[in-house]
Amino acid sequence: MCGIAGIIYRDGTHEIGRDMTRMLQSMKHRGPDSTGYALYGPPHDGLAVMRYTLADSTTPRDFEFDERLERHQGRVLQRLKAAGADIREHEQETEYAHRVTFSYEGDLKDLTDRIEDIPDAEVLSIGRSLEIIKDLGDADTVCDQYDLGGFNGTHAIGHVRMATESDVDIS
Repeated sequence: MCGIAGIIYRDGTHEIGRDMTRMLQSMKHRGPDSTGYALYGPPHDGLAVMRYTLADSTTPRDFEFDERLERHQGRVLQRLKAAGADIREHEQETEYAHRVTFSYEGDLKDLTDRIEDIPDAEVLSIGRSLEIIKDLGDADTVCDQYDLGGFNGTHAIGHVRMATESDVDIS
């Protein structure tokens, strides 16, 4: 069982993160295990935004977990810089999920491949206006973790999921 919701504003930007959260939370009974958002905001003045993870909430927390995340995070930033990206802002949103804003003139697909070549790294979204966020928990939980309440945009689609035939994980 799952639930899908979408919204389009034709009169400019609105608090699309807040509105999508309300819509998805109202369907919590259809999917309490995980929540995903695709939020379309205005272009970031020619900058690209990449959301990526280096693990997920169900990854086993062994003795080397924190060290491995730190090492992989360093490799992500090194590869961005080596490809010619000028990093403007980097936010660690959870212990394993990150958002980076940067200027870049090259091919975003090639850059994605370079990042995903790092063990456990997954690029959720990369581009000028689309941001994809997905994690375990209901819509309110994910919204709070990723500070989506103030995300402004023009349209969005979201999904709540209840695992019925597979594991509960981000993938």
